[in-house]
Amino acid sequence: MQAFLQVTLSGLVTGSLYGLLALGLVLIYRTTGVLNFAYSALSTFGAAFLFVLETGRGMNFWLALPLSLIFAAALGAAMERLFARPVLHAPVFTKAIATLALALVLTTVAQAIWPQLAFTEHFPTPFESASFSVGGVFVTAAALLALGVTALVVVALTLFLGRTRMGMAMRASADNQPVAQLMGAPVGRIFLLTWAVATAIGALSAIMLAAQQRTVDISYMNPVLILAFVAAVLGGLDSLPGALIGGIAVGLAQNWLALLLAGHAIGPLDIGSPGIRETLIFAAFVVVLILRPQGLLGKAELRNV
Repeated sequence: MQAFLQVTLSGLVTGSLYGLLALGLVLIYRTTGVLNFAYSALSTFGAAFLFVLETGRGMNFWLALPLSLIFAAALGAAMERLFARPVLHAPVFTKAIATLALALVLTTVAQAIWPQLAFTEHFPTPFESASFSVGGVFVTAAALLALGVTALVVVALTLFLGRTRMGMAMRASADNQPVAQLMGAPVGRIFLLTWAVATAIGALSAIMLAAQQRTVDISYMNPVLILAFVAAVLGGLDSLPGALIGGIAVGLAQNWLALLLAGHAIGPLDIGSPGIRETLIFAAFVVVLILRPQGLLGKAELRNV
């Protein structure tokens, strides 16, 4: 029972961070129509910037954290203005491929700026050694912080979208951009703000993941992005709550499968290996999409026939 509770807690923590990434992906897609495959590279920039401020400048983590999020938001806004805006009216597939090219460019730039991060480095935090046990379940301060940050971001984003004029304008633009523009919504500023907020959320998730694993490098977010996309599509690409639920579902599935399959084999095949777990998750993902193509909380597309 303790083992089950332990892996469930780990699944909730990693799943909540997958959900944060998925939130950013859905926010950008709903508002601007861009499937952002450069999101992992943008998120990594925030974590790398914090790492450099700490290790290179000797800055306190709690001071470096907000500066890193501001840097990430500024980077996201710059990418929207310089990259996403010129291809705004291109087909969805064209924009998606363009973001793959942007990811390669950003990764190359990051390696040139921070060559030390071409290799795995220790990611220092003031709470990395803090932990305690509750009923035999081992809980780290990084895990509690990740859950708290996720809850705080979800509440703040919900209040912003539901209670502020700009937030409601963002929702209107996501639902029907031409109508929102005719009603006077500042679509250009909405797109800029969306990329800035989504990139800051991605950077926060990347920082929390680095704090969890205590390491950082240029490409550590790439495999996480795939799982975040699975979470976003699973929950529904037009649903922010669905993105978070999809992320938690993926995180729990990963950890429960690890517990269930550990030490088991079929002939020479070790079914407890990470590759088998991911294969099972992707297979389940395909089955869900066959049964419900719009995702768990997505809206079915209506077509005139």
